[in-house]
Amino acid sequence: MDQDLINILNRMKQNCKVEDMHYDCPICEDKGYTFKTDEHGYEVAVPCKCLAKKQSIQKMNRSGLTEVFKQKTINSFKADKKWQIEAKFKVKQYIEDFLKKGNNAGLILSGQPGSGKTHLGIGTMLELINNNIGCVYKEYLSMLTNLKQTSMDETDYIRELEKYTNPTVLFLDDFLKGEPTVADRKYIYKVINTRYLKGMPMIISTEKSIKEILEFDEAIGSRLIEQTKGNIIEFPRDFSNNYRLKNII
Repeated sequence: MDQDLINILNRMKQNCKVEDMHYDCPICEDKGYTFKTDEHGYEVAVPCKCLAKKQSIQKMNRSGLTEVFKQKTINSFKADKKWQIEAKFKVKQYIEDFLKKGNNAGLILSGQPGSGKTHLGIGTMLELINNNIGCVYKEYLSMLTNLKQTSMDETDYIRELEKYTNPTVLFLDDFLKGEPTVADRKYIYKVINTRYLKGMPMIISTEKSIKEILEFDEAIGSRLIEQTKGNIIEFPRDFSNNYRLKNII
């Protein structure tokens, strides 16, 4: 190469300022992995300690929770009455057992409207997601509507069904809300039985009592109950326990 051209290139390099790259994780430079040489002399990828947090954030974004719902943590659940304190304690115990013992159990929260079932269910989800466990939230009626609307096309139906059968944990809110029909049972059963056979737990909030769930369909109810392994929280039923009616009645 011509010496004059080399000199020009060298001056250009000296005049260029290279900006320092900013990484959220300086250890792996945001790759999620670092590399090391193993005992056989091969270079292998090692997950960085930042990877789990990134994955939990991704899981949060895929959870189906709105920004408002993301504020419904266990700590923000107000527990003034004895039954609220007990429910909060049981939920915390459930989370601890799920994470430390790996019991893979489900959770049922049963009680009247406004008693805090959804809040505690979402708070449980958030704790699991923060520990890198994939969770998806779905309203029961919305799930049922989506499955019905896609039932005439097998490909669309399977794709929709997998939204509820594939997540590690599914939170089904307001289970059996309204007046479920006999035709609804096949959709409900398909989701619950598939998860039951795969050993994949569910969080259920419902206004129905355990007896009412069993009376609706014993096969569905018994599977849900078995999966909870005793993690069933029944809220006392009284208008005074509906926080939406506080200071009104």
